[in-house]
Amino acid sequence: MVLSLSPALAFSSTVYEQCLLKQAMEADGQTTMAEIRAMCSKPSGEDIVPAVADDSDMARETEESAFDERLKNERQASDNRFVITPHRPNYVLPVSWNNNVNKKPYKAVGQELTSTEIKFQLSLKAPVWEGIWNGYGTVYAAYTNTSWWQAYNPHSAPFRETNHEPEIFAAFPVDYSVLGLDLRAVVAGLSHQSNGRSGNLSRSWNRIYLTFLLEKGNFYMSFKPWYRIPEPEKEYPYDPDGDDNPDIEQYMGNGELHFGYKLDEHQLGMMLRNNLRSDNKGAVQLDWSFPINERFRGYVQYFNGYGESLIDYNASVNRISVGVMLTDWL
Repeated sequence: MVLSLSPALAFSSTVYEQCLLKQAMEADGQTTMAEIRAMCSKPSGEDIVPAVADDSDMARETEESAFDERLKNERQASDNRFVITPHRPNYVLPVSWNNNVNKKPYKAVGQELTSTEIKFQLSLKAPVWEGIWNGYGTVYAAYTNTSWWQAYNPHSAPFRETNHEPEIFAAFPVDYSVLGLDLRAVVAGLSHQSNGRSGNLSRSWNRIYLTFLLEKGNFYMSFKPWYRIPEPEKEYPYDPDGDDNPDIEQYMGNGELHFGYKLDEHQLGMMLRNNLRSDNKGAVQLDWSFPINERFRGYVQYFNGYGESLIDYNASVNRISVGVMLTDWL
C-alpha cells in the first residue's frame, strides 16, 4: 500500500513511561496493566476510563486499530540501535512489466530497453528530536531509494532509473473528528527528490508539504498537499544550476490522496494524483499485500499515469509488478 507519509508518530519513551507511572499510581485495584498501557498509547493524552465504565466503553478503550499497532511496534523498537525503522514500504518486485516504456530520454540506448525489469524500494527513518510541542511531537530524518533495474536486458543490465528522496519532517499526534473519521496526525516536512543524473537525464525538485492522516477502524486515508520550491531557469541547455524539469507540476500536480484498508491479514490501497487542469493529467496506483510467512508478504502493485519515476514524470506509464514486501504501511 502506498501512502505519502509514514504513520510512525509514536510518543517519546520518556512521555510514555511518565504516563504509565501516573496512571498506575492513580488507578484503583480493578484497573489492569493492559488498560493502562492502552490508555498511554493514545495520542490525545486523555485520562484513563474510570473503573465503573461499562463493558462497551472498556472495549472501545482497549481495542487497537492498525494505526495503534504500528505506533506500539515502533515505540518498542525506537531505543534499539540495532533496529532500523521503516518509513515507507520496503519491497522487491522481481517481475515489473511496463507496456509503454519511456525510451525518449535515453536516445539511441533507449531502443535496447526491455519492458520487464526489477523494481525495488528501500525506505527508513530515525527520530532526531523528540518531545517538541508539549512533549508530543517528533522530528524525523528519512531517506527513500526507489530503483528500476533492467536485470533481464540481454545487452546489459543497467539501473534505468534510481530516485533518491531525503526528507526531514515533524510529526504531531492529534485527536479530532473530521467528517466521521479520526484525524490522528499532522505532518509538516521538507523533501528533496532527484535521480542523481547529469545532463539531459537530470531530474529533481524540492517540496514543502503537509500530510493529514485519518482513520476509522481498519480504514485509513491521507491527504498530502505540497508546494514546490521554485528554481531558477537554465541559462543554457546543460546549465547544472537551472531547473531540470520546470513543468513537473503540470504532470504531478500539487498533492496526493491515499486510501487503505486492512482486511484481516490483507492490505488494500489506492493512491490518486491529478494536476486539476483542463488537460487532466494524473496517476493511480493500486496495491495488495498478503502474508506469505511471518517475515515476508506477497505484494502486487499496479501503476497507471504520470510520475511513477522522475525520468517518467512527463510520460504515461502502465505497469504491473509482483514480488515480496518486507514492511508495509500498517
